[in-house]
Amino acid sequence: MAELAGFPGAARLTVRALYGTDGLPWHRVVAAGGRIALTGEDGEEQRLRLEMEGVKFRGGRVRMDLHNWNPRRRIGRPDA
Repeated sequence: MAELAGFPGAARLTVRALYGTDGLPWHRVVAAGGRIALTGEDGEEQRLRLEMEGVKFRGGRVRMDLHNWNPRRRIGRPDA
């Protein structure tokens, strides 16, 4: 999401912006390689929400091989 907004590498800022907005899935934004960039209770809440949605982890990182979203891929069309 950060990259699409023109701010590659700003996952933490993106999560913070989404966090304060009702109804947006802020917890689905993770840093490079599936790392949760938030610290403390916010990071723990993010991981808990992801686990409740069935997201798998390897150590402290989301299994991006299973859960990566590619915004450039269209349903029914191969990746460009």
